[in-house]
Amino acid sequence: MKFWFMLFVIFSGCSSKDPAKNLSSSHLKLNVSEIKLDNGLTALVVPNSKLPIFSIQIFYKVGGKNEVPGITGASHFLEHMMFKGAKKYGKNTIDFIIEGSGGSTNAYTTNDQTVYYENLPTSELEKILDIEADRMENLLLDVDDFNKERQVVLEERKMRYENSPRGQLYLELMQSLYVGTPYGRSVIGDIPDLKSVSREQIHQYFKKFYAPNNAVIILAGDVSVGQAKKLIQEKFGKIPSSPSVEKAHQELLDKDFEPKIKGHQFISKKGESPNPLFMLAFPTYKAGHIKGYALDVLATIIGSGKSGSLINSYVLIDKPVATSVYAAHQSLEKSGFFFIGGELVKGVKLKEFDNDLLKKISGYCDSEITERNIQKVKNNYLSGLYSGLDTNAGLASFLGERQLLFGDWKFYKEELELYEKVNVEDVKNVCREVLSKPSLFISVWNMHK
Repeated sequence: MKFWFMLFVIFSGCSSKDPAKNLSSSHLKLNVSEIKLDNGLTALVVPNSKLPIFSIQIFYKVGGKNEVPGITGASHFLEHMMFKGAKKYGKNTIDFIIEGSGGSTNAYTTNDQTVYYENLPTSELEKILDIEADRMENLLLDVDDFNKERQVVLEERKMRYENSPRGQLYLELMQSLYVGTPYGRSVIGDIPDLKSVSREQIHQYFKKFYAPNNAVIILAGDVSVGQAKKLIQEKFGKIPSSPSVEKAHQELLDKDFEPKIKGHQFISKKGESPNPLFMLAFPTYKAGHIKGYALDVLATIIGSGKSGSLINSYVLIDKPVATSVYAAHQSLEKSGFFFIGGELVKGVKLKEFDNDLLKKISGYCDSEITERNIQKVKNNYLSGLYSGLDTNAGLASFLGERQLLFGDWKFYKEELELYEKVNVEDVKNVCREVLSKPSLFISVWNMHK
């Protein structure tokens, strides 16, 4: 799940009955110790001795945006292969060791990053650091496993996109919004590339991006800072940095990720959904932009819960036009977009709905943005934030996202201050600005039923 979209989920899932004190960073104090190795590795340790368990998350700054035609899906393919064994911990032993120790493990890949995470008893700290160091430096990429996993990835692609109306919708949105840019490609990869990419190509990709100077380790839970520092130095200190990764990141310019739509575009595609699924998207700003915080608030006001403006306009009416509708603001490392989506009632005329939706949301800029609604969002955010940080895994994810995206885990302090300062005029201004931009309406449905 993307960082800013995660904020939307937090917003929408919390009660606002209890008023928050405020969003000041002075109310959130995190006991974080930083470890930096000479090879560029950054590690963050947050001790919590409440229970004899810990979470470890390793963030690699590599995702779909780092790929080029011919190797699309390389980041995700590599994520799969990282579980297939390395030099010391051989074929198909990593999952067995972790689960046999009473732990759990998984990973995910996005446009901007790849993250591996484990939850384990404290006694397994040294073992898991040894495993992670081994596969960071000495991934096997066994030929037989590589070819088998190719078929697994192709099946996943089919399940997530070709056989999923919602997946078709999202893929069409990204391809249309970010045509000609790395964000316009599927993170899982294009089918021809998945069928043809070679082990050597994936190995070269691995050597460039899987290196200590392109990774952040987060340890949260019942761990000693002194022991963690000793073990991290011992396990990772001798792994060489990647000489080409910084240049690879510098070559990715923000301007090369800008949406290139001109005027309002209407696209309707054949899919397998009996009812039309739709998304309306407007280009916005990359993660960390000051206007993004007002856009997060706007998305929650109009698209979250039973009190959301969109629900009241299209679902909770005498003759519903939609069965579900939502809004969110998605901020990526290099770009962003505000979007509204949902499922319409069968028989709705799409172009008429598109026109009506554009008209209604424009009116929301004046009618729905009030001091009370904004304070409600802030209250929900703070409640959800503290709730998420109550677990080792939630805390590790929170810190890792900020360290990787902004280069400093302490960015949350600035974030909270920026959210606290958002006012009625900020939200109204960004609403008028963004919702007057060129936009993209996309629907996917089975037009023959």
